[in-house]
Amino acid sequence: MTQKYNNTQNTTRRRRLTLLAAAALVAVSAFGPAQAQSWPSKTVTIISPYAAGGTNDVVARLFADRLTKALGQSFVVENKPGAAGILGATLVANAAPDGYTLLSGNNGGLIVQPVVKSPSPYEPSTAFTPLAKLADAPNYLGINAEVPAKTVGELIELAKKEPGKLNYTSAGSGSFGNFMGEYFKLLTATQIVHVPSKSSGPGLTEMMAGRIQMMIDPQVLQQRDGGKIRVLATTQKKRVEAFPDIPTIKESGGPEMEITGWFGLVGPAKLPKDIVDKIEAVAKAMGNDPEARKTLLAAGLLPNLVTGAPFAILIRDDLRRYTEIKVNAKMVVE
Repeated sequence: MTQKYNNTQNTTRRRRLTLLAAAALVAVSAFGPAQAQSWPSKTVTIISPYAAGGTNDVVARLFADRLTKALGQSFVVENKPGAAGILGATLVANAAPDGYTLLSGNNGGLIVQPVVKSPSPYEPSTAFTPLAKLADAPNYLGINAEVPAKTVGELIELAKKEPGKLNYTSAGSGSFGNFMGEYFKLLTATQIVHVPSKSSGPGLTEMMAGRIQMMIDPQVLQQRDGGKIRVLATTQKKRVEAFPDIPTIKESGGPEMEITGWFGLVGPAKLPKDIVDKIEAVAKAMGNDPEARKTLLAAGLLPNLVTGAPFAILIRDDLRRYTEIKVNAKMVVE
């Protein structure tokens, strides 16, 4: 009798355990999708790795505004300047891949600086989840108006005639402008001396004063009508719609030279696909929104949306390109 009772009791216990396990499995299954669908359930931080007020801020705040409106949660921008963008980018690279910390940056901090720094603080092609490249940043080759050259072709001839006499400036050693200057020298086989500045503004002032002869930077446009700066060309593949009178490097007698800055949004590596899909959907809407395009154009940027795998390929290609420039130019970064 006791044996039969014990058998019945054990059978009942096993059934209860089986039911509990099944209930737990159902609960987990139901909770999983609900958890994924709930993002964002709290405020999302978009880190801008530069000081407030710059071009990167325009893009970061445009992303924040449109994501907030589309997804029903607050997306706030936090400026974390330092080390030419590396500080903010490193914070995001080390953040949890839960979608609550994103980075709105450019290829200066995301690509160029890791190439410059040794050892690199992060590997750009694996440390982030590419979300959306929103716009390109055209650059322009400008010279002091006293330099006797009206075209890029004439500038190259002058540089070859007097090797080492001409100089160029940039926003600092290892900056994007430094890479563009060295790339120009590689393509033209010229010897033009790099004189780094603390930023683009002081470099432009030195060029206007005649102490610097050349600069490749968006800011040269600010003084194109002042009589002291002559803008020879854009580094874009095609002429910029807003400045149709400015030829490309090739059209101005130089080599085929396309090197472009860009601005976009990334997250930490291994960001869940459902989060990526939601952000990409908002970015695609931004790419077709006249008001968003107007905001970007007013900041001197060219709307050019790239998402998903093509954006990841762009990051890898940029990394390879700038690494090659550094090696081939034998760049020494101070």
